[in-house]
Amino acid sequence: MPVLVTGAEAGTGRAVVARLLRTGGEVRVYLDPEAAPDALVERYRRSGVKVARGSLEDEGRLELALAQVHTVMHTRGGPLDEPAAVLDDVASVLSAAIGAGCRRVVWTSQIGAEAPGSDPYLMACAEAEALLADAPLETVVVRRAVTYGSQEPLTALLAAGIDGVDPRARHAPLYADDLAAALQAADAERGRTEPGHVAVTLTGPDVVELSELVEGLRKAGAHRLVPHRPPPPHLAELLSRDALPGPSTLGRTGTPLAEGLARTRPVGA
Repeated sequence: MPVLVTGAEAGTGRAVVARLLRTGGEVRVYLDPEAAPDALVERYRRSGVKVARGSLEDEGRLELALAQVHTVMHTRGGPLDEPAAVLDDVASVLSAAIGAGCRRVVWTSQIGAEAPGSDPYLMACAEAEALLADAPLETVVVRRAVTYGSQEPLTALLAAGIDGVDPRARHAPLYADDLAAALQAADAERGRTEPGHVAVTLTGPDVVELSELVEGLRKAGAHRLVPHRPPPPHLAELLSRDALPGPSTLGRTGTPLAEGLARTRPVGA
């Protein structure tokens, strides 16, 4: 049965699609018509990807796109989005998946959702995780660390500098392709686990202060990447929290930070 990827306009979604295509199964994408250029749509279609375009708010259209789909990879949404939109999108995807008879939903949450405190984005993530945990189908939540890469929207903002961020905050930055690999692995596990809800943490192998990550991105030339959007008000608070690996962490043998930074360059750099 097919897999459908939301958020395949850029970043993690595009990397997931590329990996899934290499497995030989049927891949579908649900693209935001305002964010996906026609050239990307044609590129997907030439690769054999089935493309549907629409808003995640249009549950009826999304449910049609999910017909006969086994797994929904919901990669759209992240720390640059409004918290209410993140929660609403998860609710819409889940409702449409249930209506279409899908068997599994996989979603990329954020480290800290297990103890969100007063952070509005992490609170939205926690509520979304609770929705998925109570769903009548298999759900997988991947709580990711701060994720960077040439097509990750947060990368250019980090390299340019974000006002109000504590540079001493400690993170284990996650290279975007490692996140895509983990999501592909989650799809490969279909049918091998009991139905239910699973939440795991995914980080990079190196723990650094945020200032070290920012400096590394600048040296790599990532400040020349074009930001997809301005930083939202809650971003500084999120980045100023320590986000360290926990006991259920996966991917500790992922891409070392120095190697990931070397790959995070503008085209032609």
